[in-house]
Amino acid sequence: MINKLFSYLQKPSLWQRSPEPFWDDEHISKGLLEAHLNPDWDAASRNHSYIARSVKWLESLIPAGSSILDLGCGPGLYARKLSDTGYDVTGIDFSRRSIAYAREHDRKTKYIYQNYLEMEYNEAFDAILLIYCDYGALIPEERKTLLSKIHRALKPNGLFIFDVFTERTHNGKSDHTYWSWNENGGFWSGKPHLSLEAEYYYHEHMAKVKKAVVVTENTIDEYLIWDTVFNEQTLLDEVTPYGLKLHGIYDDVCGSPYTGDADTLCLVLKK
Repeated sequence: MINKLFSYLQKPSLWQRSPEPFWDDEHISKGLLEAHLNPDWDAASRNHSYIARSVKWLESLIPAGSSILDLGCGPGLYARKLSDTGYDVTGIDFSRRSIAYAREHDRKTKYIYQNYLEMEYNEAFDAILLIYCDYGALIPEERKTLLSKIHRALKPNGLFIFDVFTERTHNGKSDHTYWSWNENGGFWSGKPHLSLEAEYYYHEHMAKVKKAVVVTENTIDEYLIWDTVFNEQTLLDEVTPYGLKLHGIYDDVCGSPYTGDADTLCLVLKK
């Protein structure tokens, strides 16, 4: 096992994916749902006061009664508020636990348990949302797939609203590792485990990966979570070939005027 462990500790190749589930892992999804629901955390979701401001801004952009697709909807924090306002909302998420919670607490919204990279819609929505920088968690081929599917799913003149982290969040940072012993279980496993974690940067590709190697008595599991950052030009260069035109640019998904100096960047694209 020690040789296998050493192999896991190497820096991953660029865009390498790990075989273990993350968003839909039976144990990890418990911690993720807790993070979503904590009103004060900027963890799996932004804090709830931020979400309220964001929804108010979205309502100013999206005409009343529109059909909205919320990608990566989690437990429905945005979707529920939008449904309560009178929108026809569909939420998609790849966490069975989050979707179950959303369905239990919100009967107005249609919630679908699915990897949104596998969705198939044709001119079905007036607006599509992808909020809290999920776009950058996808590797390049996945982003291409998603943009094609979003273009197909939008009605003519439909809006795609999403945010990403900017280069500011990576500037000055370098590879680092850390470890912890969790005798009573923790985020990564309910069993006693050693977690060996690292952040590796690929600055020439504006990307980083968080790597976690989780060692229990009988298993070694590896998780790789990617984060690509953008500036205005790199993001526009990536999205505009897919038939989506710039409709608005902001510092965040609360509609703060664009300065280019924020940790996030929000685009509103129009089909």
